[in-house]
Amino acid sequence: MKPTVSVLVIEDNEDQQIIFRAFTQRLKMTANIVKRCADGIAAAQSETFDVILLDCKMPDMSGVECAQRIREIDRTYGRHTPIIAVTARALPGDREKCLEAGMDDYLSKPFTVDQLEQKIHEWVSTKHLPC
Repeated sequence: MKPTVSVLVIEDNEDQQIIFRAFTQRLKMTANIVKRCADGIAAAQSETFDVILLDCKMPDMSGVECAQRIREIDRTYGRHTPIIAVTARALPGDREKCLEAGMDDYLSKPFTVDQLEQKIHEWVSTKHLPC
């Protein structure tokens, strides 16, 4: 039996949370979905995830700040959890800002389940986990 891919989703929009839950279930992945960056940071501190999907525009702090705090946690534990920025904003320069903040990749909303699977697979396969 192959191990399940664990995904932390940091997303405040309830409709988007439903989409993420449906997509990760369809892909046979486990998802911990939180609606605040503070909750995502706490989850990243207490659990290990194969990948993090982070909405860039959150109500309690920016996605950039959230990613930087998760990177601090990763450094403390000697790991690197892939963070994929997920955003409805697709302005020039946004992708670069996300990458500079320590995120590993970028996915614009709306996206398909196939696009999500491809992004997750890219990063999980680099950790040598089956996807």
